Amino acid sequence: MADIFDYISWRGDLTFEQDGFNELDALVLSRLSYLPFDGAVSSCLFDEITLEQAAMRVFATDDYEKNLLWKGDADLLKATAESKRFGKILVSGYVNEVESDVSMQFSAITFEFLKKNYFISYRGTDFSLVGWQEDFNMFFTFPLPSQKKALDYFEKAVRMLNGKFILGGHSKGGNLAVYAGAFTDENSRNHIDYIYNFDGPGFSLDKIRDSGFYEIDDRIYTFVPQSSIFGMIFEHEESYTIVKSNQKGFLQHDIYSWEIEQNSLIRLKSTTNFSVFFDHTLKEFVESLTIAQRREFTKEVFALLSLTETATFNEMLKNPLKNTGTILKSFAGLDSKTRNMLLKTIFAFVKSAKNNFSDITGGQNKITVS
Repeated sequence: MADIFDYISWRGDLTFEQDGFNELDALVLSRLSYLPFDGAVSSCLFDEITLEQAAMRVFATDDYEKNLLWKGDADLLKATAESKRFGKILVSGYVNEVESDVSMQFSAITFEFLKKNYFISYRGTDFSLVGWQEDFNMFFTFPLPSQKKALDYFEKAVRMLNGKFILGGHSKGGNLAVYAGAFTDENSRNHIDYIYNFDGPGFSLDKIRDSGFYEIDDRIYTFVPQSSIFGMIFEHEESYTIVKSNQKGFLQHDIYSWEIEQNSLIRLKSTTNFSVFFDHTLKEFVESLTIAQRREFTKEVFALLSLTETATFNEMLKNPLKNTGTILKSFAGLDSKTRNMLLKTIFAFVKSAKNNFSDITGGQNKITVS
């Protein structure tokens, strides 16, 4: 079946004046924020270059490949840069910040696809331990440091550029896009045309009740694959669309596996039992823990991981035996109270999984979206 590269090949010769912005354009630009534009694109919103120029700078960097997050990212940048549709898009405002002391990983970039029409793309979680710790922090901290950064970035863009905006992102990036739109002031919100959330977590109802979410929910487009895991975390008060992936399980989070037809994603009517199982298991597990227990578990798990002296999971996997040994040795050396807390929490997750096992054997109804 056709994928995002087929779309670029099919529509790449048409400018946005000739064929208007659509959901696949949003998906492409949401993925491009994962590319290592450090040193290639300015952090200044007024210092614009074309995507074609930005790509040339990235590929001219000797070590750019080691900074790629997913297989296919380099091909996506090349294909878009060489196309008439995307190559002349103006790019600016690239920021990439990782702050371990506050467990914050944030990155965003701005694309001007038509005169005074901007797409702000928020990056999702990268391979850094800090980024993953911030994701875990979502279960006991609100707002996250990256959510505050996303809001500040958008409001600065509105003040400086004074145009029309589409916000978007994949994974955590989708969550950041929705947060920025929901928690901004009314004037800035009036500058938003649409928000695209591609398999990003939702929000607890109590967190958005007093925000501007319900003033903008009809402009939010949320997409999740049929076996979505990440996108089903927390609630989606807005309606969402289930799309078809050619992968299984966790691998469906990869947007390169999402199937398309012409200029839209292929729709499905329901999620799989696997998605329901993980959704129910995670909700039951989280609800079984107090806020303090969630915080303590996350703190200790990432403290163990940090003892490997690696900054990313990629680095950790380069020497798995050594790093696993370091973690196990450190775990054995923990005081009994901390060690028992970690084991008890792990067993609580196993218990929740066991309680919901019928979901993957067809015992529960699938989640259906009309």
